Amino acid sequence: MEFQKATIIRAADKDGVKMPRSEYVFHLSSYPAQQNLGFYEGYYPNTALEYNTHYHKKMTEIFTVLEGTFSFMLNGAATVFHRGDTAIIPPMSPHGFKPLEQGSRLQFIFTGAGNREDFFKSLESIAHGKLQLNPSEREAFFNSHDQYFF
Repeated sequence: MEFQKATIIRAADKDGVKMPRSEYVFHLSSYPAQQNLGFYEGYYPNTALEYNTHYHKKMTEIFTVLEGTFSFMLNGAATVFHRGDTAIIPPMSPHGFKPLEQGSRLQFIFTGAGNREDFFKSLESIAHGKLQLNPSEREAFFNSHDQYFF
């Protein structure tokens, strides 16, 4: 029998991005998980974020509220989530969320996600104006990362 070695990821070695209205820490990158799983944390210092309702064709997302309160748009209706509440969003399920309290935190788990780190890093560049995309390039960017807007 051959034993496997555990992977250790120190806090100082974790990557992430910072945008004007949110910050994300990549606790578990999709890279060591064969691009099948990602475990992130989002921090929202204010309530300016909007729903940005979207869907994924391949990816399942699991959200758990760590701190604060969020409104999730699920199944065509807004639902308030408090600390400890979880939403499991299968592929082809329109969804979006927004923080209702300053300093709210949300845990994200992605399955079947592919490379979400590059998505968030590119999104950071777009948010800070470092990457300029025309409307068709912007749509192609989101579609290439399995994210489709209405």
